[in-house]
Amino acid sequence: MPTEPTPVTTVPFTTAPPYSSRTPLPVPEKTPFSPNVVAGALCALVTLAYASSFATLIFGGALAPSVNLGVWTAIMGSFATLLTLSFLSSFRFAIGGPDSNPSAILAISVASIAKDILQGPATNQAGLLPTIFVFLFGSAVLCGLLLYLFGRLRWGRYVRYIPHPVVGGFLAGTGYLLVAGGWKMLVGKNFTHTTPADLEAVPALAWFFALGIGLALTIATRASKHFLVIPAVLAAGVLGFHIVLLATGRSHEEARAASLLLPPLNAGDWQTPFSQPLGEIRWDLLLTHGKDFAAMTLVVLVTILLNATSLDLATGREADFDRELKALGVANILGGLAGGLVSVNSFNRSLLNHRAGANSPWAARICAGLVLGAAVFTPGAVSLLPRPVLTGLVLYLGVSLLVNWLWDARHELPVSDYLTVVAILFIVGTFGIVTGVITGVVIASLNFVVTFSRQSVVKQRFTAGTRRSNVERTPAELTWLAEHGGRLHGFVLQGHIFFGTASSLLEEIRAVLGQGEALLIDFWLVCTIDASSVVVLRKLLRLAGERNTQLVFTGINEKLRARFSACGLSLEKTHARFFADLDRGLEWTESQLLTGAQREITLSEALGLANSADADVLHSNFNLIELPAGRPLFKRNESSDALYVLLSGQVSVNLQLTGSNYTKRLRSYGPGTIVGEMGFYSRAPRSADVVADMPTRAARLDLEQLKSLELHRPDLAAQLHRFVINTLAARLRTANQELSQML
Repeated sequence: MPTEPTPVTTVPFTTAPPYSSRTPLPVPEKTPFSPNVVAGALCALVTLAYASSFATLIFGGALAPSVNLGVWTAIMGSFATLLTLSFLSSFRFAIGGPDSNPSAILAISVASIAKDILQGPATNQAGLLPTIFVFLFGSAVLCGLLLYLFGRLRWGRYVRYIPHPVVGGFLAGTGYLLVAGGWKMLVGKNFTHTTPADLEAVPALAWFFALGIGLALTIATRASKHFLVIPAVLAAGVLGFHIVLLATGRSHEEARAASLLLPPLNAGDWQTPFSQPLGEIRWDLLLTHGKDFAAMTLVVLVTILLNATSLDLATGREADFDRELKALGVANILGGLAGGLVSVNSFNRSLLNHRAGANSPWAARICAGLVLGAAVFTPGAVSLLPRPVLTGLVLYLGVSLLVNWLWDARHELPVSDYLTVVAILFIVGTFGIVTGVITGVVIASLNFVVTFSRQSVVKQRFTAGTRRSNVERTPAELTWLAEHGGRLHGFVLQGHIFFGTASSLLEEIRAVLGQGEALLIDFWLVCTIDASSVVVLRKLLRLAGERNTQLVFTGINEKLRARFSACGLSLEKTHARFFADLDRGLEWTESQLLTGAQREITLSEALGLANSADADVLHSNFNLIELPAGRPLFKRNESSDALYVLLSGQVSVNLQLTGSNYTKRLRSYGPGTIVGEMGFYSRAPRSADVVADMPTRAARLDLEQLKSLELHRPDLAAQLHRFVINTLAARLRTANQELSQML
């Protein structure tokens, strides 16, 4: 149903004068009540037709003589649901009651219970109806309790995570069950047991109206989305049936004897859980069919949320899914205790109520009163409903679901999703709804695993040439790493590593294993692992040993380490190296690759001065300082009155994370690099602490010394400034390269 756009009125912003004692207060506009009466009456007629149809569907076959009792259960379920939704639903026009999806499952379960009892000893057959009623009422109460619990816990959003094709398979399977149920309503037997003699025994009038109404509803609803299409076709069918009876001279009693009309209702036929003889109930059969209840509950949950979503889209009114679950939970509990069937919200009937002009919950309350009043005060009116017309309505509901999910969906769903729908439909038709539901859940799980497995857990692949640690290195070292970057291959992992992704990860790593001297794997973004991940890690450790490759693991937190240990892998006993984060692991690996390349350098070498006289002048303006490991070079918020050129050792800029003992290293600097230049030139206070990681020697240039150099040797000052500019440009270029690798 297309969504009707809500008109938006633009109101100019003005400042209203304050009310004075003479200013009359605005009188709220009264909403006319008559549309609620019209909408409620129209919905009552449709509700009676639907209730009678589903009662006839459930009470078929051997239970057909008791269909009048079944109609009472459908009417009581409708009454309780209509009244409850009018007070608790997030849609003020909500209409509900027994519906096609749960009724199809109830019909299968009830038929199976009846078969088991009737095939048993004759002494147990007295418990047929009490067992059936307790099953129906108990299903409503238990389903209501679960619905209310789901809504109370705000689990409605989780039910919506069921994949679309699986929902489609459930609904297509329900469509098949409705068609099969409609066939049984018409012929009296299932598809597989129908004989030509059974077909000949069906009156021509029943064939004509059942198939005619089903076909007319299917064509009319696909040709027009008007809210009066279904009521109009049903009214025409009922009227046409009685005209034919009148024209052929057949009385209502004759038609009722031929099972063409419903039997009359009687207030004494109203059944409740408390009126059943407990001693005659077959409790063993109720326990046996508990699995049917589980399948029905899942279908009811899906139906409620699908109908609420459809109403949200069709009317523009925002749905509160958890509120709907709680409302229908209360409705089913009350309905079951009052002797009603499992009920849900109805998209078609709610939309009919809305389009017919309902502007308050009173339309649903009027509908509830008329439905119950018709059963109590005019029971003969309900008995005028033709069975073939009700059968046609059930056939239409089933065919429409099959058409939607087998014909329309073939162009809307990917091939794999469409085949999932067909597979679930086939299983429901062959093995039953319970097997179909279980298969659907299994297919959904497999689809999730397959889809999730296609998503690589490798967030980034790099080499020493494309990603480097936050250690500031000399241009010569950077050039060497760029040329020989293939000696280190790295993988940054993310997400969940399980049996579906672990094997593909191993293949990605195996492709580069042995091509370099080191392999680095970062686990910082990994959420969870399973036992298969540990098996893959064992294989990786073995392959790395065979190919003489140094393994480096970074970012393994205590949770992952404990998981590895629980799966029988003690990381401490392996030949791999471990570091707290990727940056420190990269630093160690780079240092191993650059072994022998890092040495103490002179200030002249760092600044690129070839003239010894110039070097002496420049040296005279710098002060040499030595720092032991752990000593700060400068601290945060100190004045930036100097810059430093490192000659040996290493210093790091560290960030203490708030609320944690973990220190994040932002950057490290080695020989030949410059430190503190940003604050030195901007005159801003130091923004971080810089601490020596090892014994370090550095050359310090104070601000006054720079001014003296600019005054007496501007050429050397310019060369110093060029050195700083080139250093900053190299850092920016490296940062851009790393960023491009991550995008």
